[in-house]
Amino acid sequence: MNSLKIAHIYELGPQPEGVLLGGIEVALLELSKSLAKLGHEVTIVSGASTRASEFRIEDVSVKNVDLAGSMKRTWDPSNLRFARQLAFPFATFAADLSGFDIYHGHFYTSGVAANVLARKYGGVAVNTLHGSYYDIWRYIEPPVVASLYRFTERALAPALARLSTMQIHTGAYFARRVIGWGAPADKVVTIHNGFNPRAFHPDVVPAESLADQTVLFTARRLVEKNGVDYLILAMPDIIAQHDAQLVIAGDGPERPHLERLVEQRGLQDVVSFLGAVPHTELPQYISASDIVVIPSLMEASSLFLIESMACKRPVVATNVGGIPEILNDRCGVLVRPRDVFALSQGVNRLLADQNLRDDLATEAYAAVREALTWDNIARRTEKAYANALSRTGS
Repeated sequence: MNSLKIAHIYELGPQPEGVLLGGIEVALLELSKSLAKLGHEVTIVSGASTRASEFRIEDVSVKNVDLAGSMKRTWDPSNLRFARQLAFPFATFAADLSGFDIYHGHFYTSGVAANVLARKYGGVAVNTLHGSYYDIWRYIEPPVVASLYRFTERALAPALARLSTMQIHTGAYFARRVIGWGAPADKVVTIHNGFNPRAFHPDVVPAESLADQTVLFTARRLVEKNGVDYLILAMPDIIAQHDAQLVIAGDGPERPHLERLVEQRGLQDVVSFLGAVPHTELPQYISASDIVVIPSLMEASSLFLIESMACKRPVVATNVGGIPEILNDRCGVLVRPRDVFALSQGVNRLLADQNLRDDLATEAYAAVREALTWDNIARRTEKAYANALSRTGS
């Protein structure tokens, strides 16, 4: 197709050195790079931080917008603040964002911004919903707040699908639900996340700091929905049977609670926190692990899952959201969410059987190595854009 000018719109974006943490930010940047390789002109429009307002990462432009300092005041690389979500659309409206063919929002308020900007400047609005907390709000918020969030999500997800020319979902499980809530089925498409095969592959040199250990590894934004507390609580049963270390990469508002939990359970010698690890360094930690563990309460198509499979590592993950769309029992171990015993059983089963670990890792690599490269995901996204443009006669 002809070259397009594409604006990817999201409240948090990459910094000049890349992405420190945050799955959506990584996906946004990697998709943008692959779309640029296809000949498109791509700009990431994000809320300002304390860093440069405009810069380039390879062939992708990054433009950070602000309004009366609202974006700089709400900048937090480990947590997307509610105040930032509310203020971000107004910051985009105040900026000059004319001249794009595609205004592609990511999640709810950015999706609203994309629709307003597309109508203002004569472009086409596309929105991506990167999963849903609908089923777990009651576990992570007080009852009244959980009910409000569920009501808002149920109303806003199909409304955005109706407003947008095309709505992309990174997990089919939520796409089906949104259609059931009234979204036009012909406007909804599922496109999973991907991985960069030049960075994530079986031959990555492992991190030396984790050599000569049996390592369980997880890389998570440390928020309640990612379930890292359940993995910590599973460690006593795991170390009762195996000599293993849990290494946690990531940062976020739950970190103080998780560190206290480690101390309370006397696990300081077997659980370590790396803090936020640059995405460029993540492959070496994945490759140094014996088992990757994803204990989330909910996920769409987990970027960390796909990247771990691409590094040919065995995975234990919770059977939630879009995870079983990527990982099945032929290429990994799926366990019940919020179940400490099931999690420890799954890990212990793999630690006890090296042949099983090797077989699962081989199948996992085969499942993603072609289908889920970012170049393939970009081509599928390009087709969604072509569909959207054909609907408007552009």
